Amino acid sequence: MRFLVDENLFEPIVEYLRDLGHDVLNIRDNLSGIKDDEVYKIACEQNRIIITMDKDFSKIFRFHPKYCGGIIVVKIYKHTIKETCEIFKKFFIMLKEKDIAGN
Repeated sequence: MRFLVDENLFEPIVEYLRDLGHDVLNIRDNLSGIKDDEVYKIACEQNRIIITMDKDFSKIFRFHPKYCGGIIVVKIYKHTIKETCEIFKKFFIMLKEKDIAGN
């Protein structure tokens, strides 16, 4: 799958996705500091699934998932980075691209 990972997502999750062989564009690599609208625009242009911890991306009237590859908002709070990554992995392995597309 093709992902656009927002800069607020923990690096071990990015590494996990890359280790699985996914095409991951990490905002932190060379686009750090861009606005949410720009993140969304890139995802739409490149048909990438956005993965973020930013709840603003839950606002589907502003960021409709059908125009990009989909949006995953990771709402895992009050956990260590390691715990967050383990929770993410547990649920991510259950997802299929068809479950994410446009959602």
